[in-house]
Amino acid sequence: MARTLYVDLTSELPLAVAWTKEHSRQLPFSASQALNLSVQGSRFMAGTREASALAALAAMTKAKLDRPKPQTVTGYRATAAKKRALVVDILPKDKPFDRKRYLEGNYLGGQRVVKPFEIAFAANSRGAIPLGTRFVPTGAVKPDQYGNVRKSQISKILSGLGNTGRTGSNHFIGKPQGGNRPAGVYRRERGHKLRPLFLVDSSVSYQASLTVFTTVTAKLRSTFDLYLRQQLSKNVRDRLRSRTSGSF
Repeated sequence: MARTLYVDLTSELPLAVAWTKEHSRQLPFSASQALNLSVQGSRFMAGTREASALAALAAMTKAKLDRPKPQTVTGYRATAAKKRALVVDILPKDKPFDRKRYLEGNYLGGQRVVKPFEIAFAANSRGAIPLGTRFVPTGAVKPDQYGNVRKSQISKILSGLGNTGRTGSNHFIGKPQGGNRPAGVYRRERGHKLRPLFLVDSSVSYQASLTVFTTVTAKLRSTFDLYLRQQLSKNVRDRLRSRTSGSF
């Protein structure tokens, strides 16, 4: 004779209902935690900063730019998501100086932002070159280890400026007299020779070489779900324990 097996789950239902409801309550907060961990990591959780979107951006920037400075590589920052605002903004750092002009053109493309030394050159050209003009260094200018113009070179040029004639100073900014030489920054050398140091170039632009958007998206896809399940499980467990202890 077959026997019927009865399973009484009545005593387990309250816990199951509480577990389900608590998942719904903790989901927004857990999602904000997971988003923050995916984007910037946490100093309280080992390995999360190294696996974050900001770390991935730094690695990608170092790989794709030509000899970037360390402050350019680590030039990204992120706002924090909250449970009522599940949004994170990733932006170029603006302290202690603004990294936007170094980074934005490399991930958006378009015309390069005018650099401070270019503004100084145009301002000291005695009206020969308008503000907003871009200057491209020639082979006569030795760059630093990061491929940038040295501040000492700019200072030396600006301290020894004169007119477009061939006497009286070491450098001038403008268009040389006679011939068809382009406007720029020139150095006077022996034998009344002029050597171009920087030439005016109106077509200087960035190629969108930094894959910022795809890098961040790939990192979120690989980490967010893991962090969400991890944080949701922990938050629900902690709240239910608190409830059973009488402080819920």
